[in-house]
Amino acid sequence: MTPIRLLAALLVAGFAAGPSAQASLDASTVTLPATDGARVLRALALDASPVDLDGRLTEAAWAAAEVASGFVQRAPNPGAPATEPTEARVLYDGAFVYVGMRMHDSQPAAIAARLGRRDTDVPSDWAMVQLGSYGDGRTAFAFAVNPAGVRVDLLLYDDVQEDFSWDAVWDAATSRDESGWTAEFRIPLSQLRYAPAEGEQAWGLQFRRDLLRNGEASFWSPSLPEDDGQVSRFGTLEGLRGLRSPRALELQPYVASALTRAPGDPADPFYRANDLAPRVGLDARYGVTGDLTLAATVNPDFGQVEADPAEVNLGAFELFLQERRPFFVEGADAFAFGRTRAMFRMSRPTYLYTRRIGGAPSRTRFVPAEAHDLAGDGAVYTDAPLQTTVLGAAKLSGRVGRFSVGVLDAVTAPAWGRYRAFDATGTEVAAGDALVQPAANYAVASARGRFGKTVLGALVTDVRHATGEGALAALLPSGATLAGLDAEHRLSADWVLSGAVAASHVVGSAEAIAGLQRAYPRLYQRPDAGHLGLDVGRTALSGLTGEAALTKSGGRHWQGSLVGAFTTPGFDANGLGYQSRADHAYVGGIVAYSQNEPQGLLRSWNANLYGGSAWNFDGDRISMFGGAGAGGQFHNFWHWGVGVQGYARAVNDRLTRGGPVATWPIDGSVQASVGTDSRRAVSVSAGALVGLNELGGGSKGAEIGIEVRPRTNLALSFSPGGSIDASPRQFVTAVDDETATATFGRRYVFARLDQTTAYLTARADWTFTPDLTLQLVVRPYLSAGRFSRYADLGAPGALRLPEYGVDLGSIETHADGSVTIAPGGGAEPIALGAPDFAVRSLQGNAVLRWEYRPGSTVFVVWQQQRDGFDPDGAFGGRDVGRLFTDPVRNVVLVKLSYWLG
Repeated sequence: MTPIRLLAALLVAGFAAGPSAQASLDASTVTLPATDGARVLRALALDASPVDLDGRLTEAAWAAAEVASGFVQRAPNPGAPATEPTEARVLYDGAFVYVGMRMHDSQPAAIAARLGRRDTDVPSDWAMVQLGSYGDGRTAFAFAVNPAGVRVDLLLYDDVQEDFSWDAVWDAATSRDESGWTAEFRIPLSQLRYAPAEGEQAWGLQFRRDLLRNGEASFWSPSLPEDDGQVSRFGTLEGLRGLRSPRALELQPYVASALTRAPGDPADPFYRANDLAPRVGLDARYGVTGDLTLAATVNPDFGQVEADPAEVNLGAFELFLQERRPFFVEGADAFAFGRTRAMFRMSRPTYLYTRRIGGAPSRTRFVPAEAHDLAGDGAVYTDAPLQTTVLGAAKLSGRVGRFSVGVLDAVTAPAWGRYRAFDATGTEVAAGDALVQPAANYAVASARGRFGKTVLGALVTDVRHATGEGALAALLPSGATLAGLDAEHRLSADWVLSGAVAASHVVGSAEAIAGLQRAYPRLYQRPDAGHLGLDVGRTALSGLTGEAALTKSGGRHWQGSLVGAFTTPGFDANGLGYQSRADHAYVGGIVAYSQNEPQGLLRSWNANLYGGSAWNFDGDRISMFGGAGAGGQFHNFWHWGVGVQGYARAVNDRLTRGGPVATWPIDGSVQASVGTDSRRAVSVSAGALVGLNELGGGSKGAEIGIEVRPRTNLALSFSPGGSIDASPRQFVTAVDDETATATFGRRYVFARLDQTTAYLTARADWTFTPDLTLQLVVRPYLSAGRFSRYADLGAPGALRLPEYGVDLGSIETHADGSVTIAPGGGAEPIALGAPDFAVRSLQGNAVLRWEYRPGSTVFVVWQQQRDGFDPDGAFGGRDVGRLFTDPVRNVVLVKLSYWLG
C-alpha cells in the first residue's frame, strides 16, 4: 500500500500563462450588466474588415462588440468585485475567433510582465479566455497570455480536471499604455471542436484575470472556492452563426539527427565511437468532423524528451515513470478513466500507462550457452536496442452525439539482439541474433456521456504480443485485455457519488501465466495464504477491481470523502497500465476545513483529518493508519504547512516477496514546510520530514527550493535535498532450506540498511523572446547504502527477527565486502556477495527551442549522462569529485519540424 501524502502547504489561486502588452480602448460601448445570474455575451460577426493582431484593439469592430465586465474575485476576497476593472469582447469570422481584453490598472508601472517559455507558469499578470465549444458543461479550451506575450493553453475536462499537455496553434499580441494593458487573441476554429450548424449556436464562455501584486484572481462568470466545478460555472457565448466544420488537415513532418558519443570497448565489433542516427517522420491531424479529430504519427520522434531522473530502487516492483513523449502526452484526457471524485485514495491501478508502448525489451539474456562455451576465456559481445521502435500510432478523439470518445492504436516493431563470440586468440567462434521483443499492437477505446446529473464512462484496453513459440512465449503473455465502467452522479450542488469497476483477462503460455502469478502484485506462491494457490498449468488469469466514493466537494468551509475499494488477487492492469498491488480492499475517509477569506494573520488556511484500514482477501489487516494536516498563507504571501501521520501494527504480506507473512511495525512521521513570497525576485521554500518506527528504523529528509529571477527573462532555480534512511528489515534473499521447517522449507534473510542520499536539480530558463528559449538542467545524484545486522524471519508473522551471529548461527564479512552466513542446525551456508553500494549519477540537459513560425519549431538538444558505482557503501566528498570523472555519454540532437495547416 502506498502511504498517503499530506499536502504541506496551501496552494494559492493564480494561473500561469503567456506574454502580452497593450493599448487603450474606448469603453463607451454596450456593456453587459453585472448581475448575480448567469452571464451572457454576444459575439459579433466580422465583415470584410480584417483584425490586425497588434494587441491594440483599435479596429471599429472592437468598439461595436458587446462588453463583458463586472469581474468577481475568487481570491483573496471571494465574491467581492475585482479591484481593477476588466473588459472583454469576442469577434468571429469563418476561420477565427478573436478575443480582446482590456485590463485597466490604476498602477500601470506595477504590471508584472515576465518572460518565459510557452506553457510555463511564470509569476506575472495574466489574461485568459476559456471556450466551452462542446457545449457539454464539462469540457473547455483555455488560452492565456501575459503582458510580455507568453502564451499558455490547456484543456479542461471532467469539469474540474486540467490538461496542460494540450497544445494548439494560435496567436496573441499585447500592448501597454497609461490605463493598463490589452490582449488580443486570434484562435483558429480548426483548433476547437464544435458541432457545425447553419443556425445560431451557443458555447460556454469564461474570462479570467490574474493580478500578481495582490494575488488576485477574478472571473467574469463568478467561480468561488466553495463552488464544485469550473466549466459548469461558465457563462454563455451567443451569436455564433453559420459555423461550418473546418475539417482541417494539419501535417507536421520532421527531420532529425542525433550524434551519440559514449565510452566502449574498442574490441567490441558493435561499438561506434560516433554513432549517428538520422531519421524522418510525420505527425498529422485531420478534422473528421467539427468535433472529432484524427491524429496519427509515423516513426514518432521522442529525441527532445528529458531523461528520467536517477533513483535507487531496492523494492520489488517497478518505478512509475512520467510519460514525456508528446504524442502520448497530448490528449490524455480522452482516455481518463476511473478517477473517482475523491479527496482521499490509497493504492489503485492506473488503467492506461503509455510508457508500456515502446518500452525496453523484455528479453535481456539472449546469447546461447554454447556461444559462451566456444568463447571459453575469450569474450562475447552483444548489441540490443534500449527501447523498442514505435512504427506508428493513431488517435481518434472528440465527440459523437452526447459522448466524448477516444480511440488509440499503436504498433511496435520486433526488436532483435545480436551477438558475436571470440576465443582467447581473437578468432570469431560464434555469431547470431535473437528476438528480444516481439512485434506488438496496443489498442485503447474509451467513451463518456452525460445523462442529466449522471456521467457514465467506459474503457477497453488490449495488448497483443507476437510471442510465437520461442523463449519470449515464456516471458510475455500473448494477450491482455481490460474493460471497465465508471460513473459519477451529482446528488446535490455539493455532494457527488462516483465509482468505477474493471475486469482483466490475460492469456499466454503456462510459463508466462505462472510468472504473472508469482509477480509482486499477486504472489500466489505465498505458503501461508489460505485464499491463494499457484497453478503452473493454467494459461489464463482474470480478476476484478473497483472503487466507490461519496464526496462533499463543494461548500464554503467543510468538505470530505468516504472511499472504499478492492482489487482481487487475479486482477492485472500491467498489460497497458500500471499496478503495484493486488489482493487488497480498503476503506477510508477524510474531513477538511478551509477558510478562503482573510482572517487574522492569515490570508487563507485549511486543515484536514483522515484515516483508514486495509485487508487482504485472507482477512488479514494489512494496514491501519491516520493523520492530520494543515496549511495556510500569510498576508505577506509566505506559506506554511504541517502534517503528521501514523500506522498501527499490522500484517505485512509483502515483506518476504512471496514467502510467509511478517508484521508491520508501528511507525509514524511528522513533516513541515515553509515558503517565502514567490512573487519576489528571490524566493525560498523548505520542507522536512522525520519518521520513526518501533524497530529502530526511520527516515529524515529535507529539501530546499531557491528561485532567483535577476531579470524578467531569466529564471534560476536550485533544489538541493537529501535523506538519511534506516530500514531495519530490508529484504536480502530467500533460499531453499529443508531445515527451515517453520518457514515452509525456505529461509528468508533480511538486514538493516542504512542509506544516505543527496541530490540537486539546478535549472536555468532564459527566454530571449516568447518563441526563442534556452533551458539548462543539471541533476547530480548520490546514494550509498550499507547492510548490517543480518537476520532470519524465524517464524511466520514475526515482528522482531533473530539476528545471525547473535541469536542463531554465525556470519562472516570478507575483505572484498562479501558476506557468508552459516545458519547452523545443519543448514547450508548462504553466500551473499558484496551487497553494499554507492551510486552516482550526473545528468545534464540543454534545450534550445525556436518556434520560427506558428506550430513549426527547431530543437537543438545536448544531453550528458555520467554514471558510477562503488561496492563499499561509503558516502562522502570523494563521490562529488567522481561525478565529473565517471564515464560520460553525450548526445547532440537537431530536429526541425514544419507545420502545414
